[in-house]
Amino acid sequence: ICNSPSPNENTADSSQELEQAKKELEELMERLKVENDKILQEVKDWKASKNQEKLAFESAVKESQSEVKELGLQINEGQEAIKALSEELLEKFQKLENENSALRGRVDELENLLTTKVENIVSELGSIREKMETSVEEDEETALSPSSVQDLIDRSLKLYAADEVAMPDYALESSGAVVFTIGDTEPYTKDTPWMGLFGISIWRSCKTPRLAIQKENSPGNCWSFAGDKGTLTIQLSAQVFPEYFTLDHIPLELAPNNNASSAPNHFRVLGLDYGNAPKGHVLGNYEFTQFPIQTFQVQQNPYEKYFRFIKVEILSNYGNKDYTCLYRFRVHGRPYDTDTYNG
Repeated sequence: ICNSPSPNENTADSSQELEQAKKELEELMERLKVENDKILQEVKDWKASKNQEKLAFESAVKESQSEVKELGLQINEGQEAIKALSEELLEKFQKLENENSALRGRVDELENLLTTKVENIVSELGSIREKMETSVEEDEETALSPSSVQDLIDRSLKLYAADEVAMPDYALESSGAVVFTIGDTEPYTKDTPWMGLFGISIWRSCKTPRLAIQKENSPGNCWSFAGDKGTLTIQLSAQVFPEYFTLDHIPLELAPNNNASSAPNHFRVLGLDYGNAPKGHVLGNYEFTQFPIQTFQVQQNPYEKYFRFIKVEILSNYGNKDYTCLYRFRVHGRPYDTDTYNG
């Protein structure tokens, strides 16, 4: 008869097996939990990485869009700059074309005027030659010598040159210009005659500054002021874009003893925004060296301004300590109302 296990033994074995199985199951569950946590962490890390990549991509896209927008703005600005430059160049070209046209017209006028003057000189030389021939016929002793004829010719040429400017003078009194002020300049009265009433001398007369803007400039008919420094502010006959200035004196041949010590030497010209402006725009500093008349070009006008008032500052003369004589000062340029320049 075989010995079979007792019921108690079978129960003990089953409990052990269940415990073992339960233990193994718990270990398996623990491993599964660890693996699950690991997988969840990997998924979380993957999502974080993808999120960072997404943010980096979106940032790169935004930066690229910003760069494209900025590039577009730069292109637009460049196009606007090119357009503005083209318009400016076109405007300057048109201005140069207008000035060139005006210059051609002025050259034609000068040629015509020069032709007329030459014809007048030739006519006067013919008259001088006729006088010389007549003098020779009437009296050989009183005939003109070749040197006398040459002197007459030289004098005639200088007299013609004295008004050979051929440009409108906007400082001419007869055209509407006026003397606005002479500032602190002291008139010279020492050698001028006394004015009287009923035979009693009351005051000395003086040479008015209006003489400096009048056409008549015979010897002594000038504006004289004390010393070698003086100022003259002129209200022009129109608002003018100044281009040239002309200073007149009498020919040395007509001056007493050929002495020009009272003639202006160094001077400065300013444009004023209004008559009593404390400061002006310096248009040039000049030296008068070519008697009897010299024309000077404007040296600077950086703002391309038109002026109604011009101020002349005489800074020195040719050595006369007592007084200075200003025979005539002229202003040449383009009047505002007929100029095509849009200043």
